[in-house]
Amino acid sequence: MNSRLALAVFAIAALLAPIGAQETEFVTVYGAQLPQLDPQRALFSNEAQIHTALYEGLFTYDPQTLEPVRALAQSWSRSIDGKVYRFSIRENAQWSDGTAITAEDFVRSWLRMLDLNAEYATFFDIIAGAREYRLGTDRVADHVGIKAIDPMTLEVTLVRPAAYFTRLLCHQSFALIHPSMIGVKDWRAAIPYPVNGPYRPISMTDSELVLEKNEKYWDAASVEIPTLRMMFTDDDNLATSLFNTGHVHWLDGPGNYEQVLLQTAIQVFPIYSTHYWFFNCEFAPWNDQRVRRALALLLPWDTIRSSDTYRLPAKTLVLPLPGYSKTKGIEKADKEEAKKLLADAGYPNGQGLPEIVIAFADYKQPRAIATTFKTEWEKALDLHVTLKPMAPSSYYDSITNRADTTSFTLAHETWIGDFADPEAFLQMWTTGAPLNVAGYEDKEFMDYMNQSYAANDDTRMQLLSKAETELLQGAACLPIYHNFAASIIDAEYVQGWYQNALDIHPYKYLHFGTPSVSPNVADANMPAKARPVSALQ
Repeated sequence: MNSRLALAVFAIAALLAPIGAQETEFVTVYGAQLPQLDPQRALFSNEAQIHTALYEGLFTYDPQTLEPVRALAQSWSRSIDGKVYRFSIRENAQWSDGTAITAEDFVRSWLRMLDLNAEYATFFDIIAGAREYRLGTDRVADHVGIKAIDPMTLEVTLVRPAAYFTRLLCHQSFALIHPSMIGVKDWRAAIPYPVNGPYRPISMTDSELVLEKNEKYWDAASVEIPTLRMMFTDDDNLATSLFNTGHVHWLDGPGNYEQVLLQTAIQVFPIYSTHYWFFNCEFAPWNDQRVRRALALLLPWDTIRSSDTYRLPAKTLVLPLPGYSKTKGIEKADKEEAKKLLADAGYPNGQGLPEIVIAFADYKQPRAIATTFKTEWEKALDLHVTLKPMAPSSYYDSITNRADTTSFTLAHETWIGDFADPEAFLQMWTTGAPLNVAGYEDKEFMDYMNQSYAANDDTRMQLLSKAETELLQGAACLPIYHNFAASIIDAEYVQGWYQNALDIHPYKYLHFGTPSVSPNVADANMPAKARPVSALQ
């Protein structure tokens, strides 16, 4: 941190009341990177968190279960074929300047997202005509399935049934943008601009963002904290000191975990993110699931997914969610089945298999896994394996935008689900999907996926679980570990904050309880329930 910014942060801290005083302000510390205020251009998790205070769409997430909760949608209905949704807008929905929110605001905002064709614009491809519009092959707005039927009714037509659609609508890219901000490039300079969330922006500097309660918000009566202050710094020691002395409530990023006095405030939990390896299924013989499965069954999975190496080893691609937990992946070696599968595929003991090329970003852990693959396969079979380390800065572009489809046999990737549904991970494996980097095609997998589109909730989850099992048993995808989130917050004092798989904690639901200790000082008799950060890495 440069000295000027450090002084600014200390000056802010001097004005903050420590915990135990009358609380009128909630203070969060984020990393030094300032947030993008435009929700349609935002990419990062800190921005998604901040935007829960400023913007709202038809639905928002329940802070504990991640189930979609009606926000600007007073009610909604879906056609029998599951493709047409009608949303009634709340009659008391207003912008922070007091003007009414109408269905036309959604049409205008969502078409802007397609005009920008920003990173999350692909989320809109489930809507009829949206993909063609954003890619420029059909720029007629009336051909997009987003219609204002009347001032308070929005109709959305999908290209196919999507049971996860209301979950998807919780994402920030589907939030509303005030008409005055449609063409604005410098949103910071426009503060205070109109918003429709529970808080409105008051000021922003290079070290802090201040929001105050939006009294025009449709559910203002449920918003208890008058002011939110977000501080931005990468100084771990400073952030920890501010927390320990009770000047801030939540460290969402920076922090020296070993120096946190109230160790029960350390929150570590799995999130909707998985690191996995995948076969290049675009050419033979790797498009034969017998060959892929045979190779996977020759690997020592207990060693590869060791809990000594990873805090959250992953046996499945999708982090288990409520109602979705029956997926079965490859969990242990079986050399006898492996040899039989190879013989059935025409490669007894691996004879005749082409060279295996393992591409990886040249970090310690990917290199260790690639080396294990090479050692085990060359030991068990008559084949040659080549390691292909690549510069981390260019690795992902190289494997996703490859000109030569045969440039590697096996590679790795980390995927983060952007909405709380298995389809956030499984859609990318469907035939012809833009994100299907593996070139995976499997009839049984697609049959389960296609059946799931029109199924009811329970049956749908069962079908998706079967689809994932097919993907994993066929070894196109080899999960290694789930990622985790870490925050520092006294969740007994700051109520309404819950651990969840998206690491999203809407500010609307936060309120103060009674601190067990004041300020954030550990009780001498209180056991440390969380390991220091050095043990988590």
